[in-house]
Amino acid sequence: MVNVVLTHSALGLEGNVESWADWLRGEGHQVVTPDLYNGDVYDELDEGVAHSDTGDMHSYIDTVRNAAREMESPVVVMGFSLGAAVSEAAAMQDSSIAGAVLLFGAISPRWFGHPTWRPGLRMQLHIAPHDPWVETEQVLEFQESAPEGALEVFRYPGSSHLFAFPNHPDYEALAADRVRTEVRAFLKSFED
Repeated sequence: MVNVVLTHSALGLEGNVESWADWLRGEGHQVVTPDLYNGDVYDELDEGVAHSDTGDMHSYIDTVRNAAREMESPVVVMGFSLGAAVSEAAAMQDSSIAGAVLLFGAISPRWFGHPTWRPGLRMQLHIAPHDPWVETEQVLEFQESAPEGALEVFRYPGSSHLFAFPNHPDYEALAADRVRTEVRAFLKSFED
């Protein structure tokens, strides 16, 4: 079993995140889903992003770090879009976190002081390269910061952003199935 901190997208802690939490629990993992928005949920990504911009990124990161510290090892953080950025920063900054799964994007480590990867820290990144919400330069800087063997990158066809959200118009069933397969294997690697 792996303990997973699952962090929502800019839409907030809504049904798609809960469906992923249920799937992870069905795989035998302990899952917590911190709510960065204190109950606010959005239907449109533009509205959610506007709300996230009014928040404090450091506070979001601290929320994920605190959730991770309350769990037993191994802890993997996993996030969607906004949650991916928050999870990435938390994993880079907190030694209690063994790994991270980033869905729908990544940010440049320069945004949180160019931390170096800790020995043993591993991450996965799942993106659609033609997604208009993905900032290619940020993703490249993130990839370049990773030591050899520390980062797996999975690219998916198309331009959908929330392609693994089953109840969202961006949903791509084949891509979502592949994400689940890769996440299952990644989490299992922390159990061995």
